[in-house]
Amino acid sequence: MDYGKLCSELLELDEKIRYVGVYNSFSGDVFEKMQGGISRHFDKDQTRKSMTQAIMRWKTRMHFADEIGAPEYSMTKYGKVNRITMACGKDGLLMFSTEVDAHPCDVISDVKKIVDNYTKSDENNESRRIRS
Repeated sequence: MDYGKLCSELLELDEKIRYVGVYNSFSGDVFEKMQGGISRHFDKDQTRKSMTQAIMRWKTRMHFADEIGAPEYSMTKYGKVNRITMACGKDGLLMFSTEVDAHPCDVISDVKKIVDNYTKSDENNESRRIRS
């Protein structure tokens, strides 16, 4: 999957999307892009640590998938941003943030459609689970 292209496409989706990053749990790589003119809240090291923690939380959510279904996304509202995480293919965890005045449910729905289009083309690959 072309994570760089995905990040760019998601940023173009809505100007309220501040940041888009994908952590590839298979390779350990982080692919990220930010909206032009936006200053970072986290430096790159803090971003990597935050993504590692997000992977661990995501794996915890997966423990309950048999009982209540697999998670589609998780959102946390902070004072400065809304942060959303969701699976991105077999190996990726997508994390993106929006401005606090964005309508996150609308943005999430649009992002999910784009991510689904990318992952459909990746379905023929051998199945792997997100790992840390």
